[in-house]
Amino acid sequence: MQRGHFREIEQTENPDAEQVPACEAAKPAIIVYGKRVGTTLTVCTDNNCPVHDPRAAARLAQQEQENPTPVMTPAAPEETEEEAAQREAAYEQRRKEHQAEEDRRAEERRQQFEREEQDREAEHERRDQLRKQREATFERILENAPETFTPSQLRVLLRAIVNLDPYTFADDLSEEIAAENDNRSAEEVLLSTVDNTTDDKLTRFALRLALSGHVGIPRENEFDFLTEAAAVFAPPQKKAKAKKTRNTPVAMPKPTTQPKKPKTAKKQIAA
Repeated sequence: MQRGHFREIEQTENPDAEQVPACEAAKPAIIVYGKRVGTTLTVCTDNNCPVHDPRAAARLAQQEQENPTPVMTPAAPEETEEEAAQREAAYEQRRKEHQAEEDRRAEERRQQFEREEQDREAEHERRDQLRKQREATFERILENAPETFTPSQLRVLLRAIVNLDPYTFADDLSEEIAAENDNRSAEEVLLSTVDNTTDDKLTRFALRLALSGHVGIPRENEFDFLTEAAAVFAPPQKKAKAKKTRNTPVAMPKPTTQPKKPKTAKKQIAA
């Protein structure tokens, strides 16, 4: 399941701490991708769970106020059988109307949930495509790394380095470079990589170091340094169309051969 389709139920081993209550939708799960791979946890798979979603609980409370559950009217003293039957029939009618209203609202919530789910899936697909495009742009920049930087390229590189998040980029990049059982710190891994990189690949590593933290999709109103870098390091090349000129040779059609006429013998004139 993708994040956003479940809610993690945090459990604590402290007996004095307040435990998060379970629900009917609680299930055991294991993380199979990312930094917490192999971690087991308990998740709630109901997006409208009244136990773990305060908004769902508030929504149910509001629905109870708008459409309260009917309660049978208490029997009056010395109630006749006919009056009791009428009272029970009135309660049964209110109960049916209440259930019909609950079913209608449940159907509306189901349709709304399906629409939201479709919107989430569409947004997830859009972001996944955008992420792949940005990763391809990043690789294209590295493939076109120059031997030396021009002033405009160096300015973009420095701007990207200045705006790096120091708490994430070093760890993420070192994890890509280091071996699985490497116990060195992120700084040690990166410094060792710098020392062991050949001179002709230093600019490529500098680009990788500066831009790896900008490959992800930027937040709203956040500047896109990867796009800025792509414009100066690896601008998309347009295919030039061949222009026709007056001097362009044109193939002439082959002449059609006419069948040869048989030669006639010349008449000899007597002297």
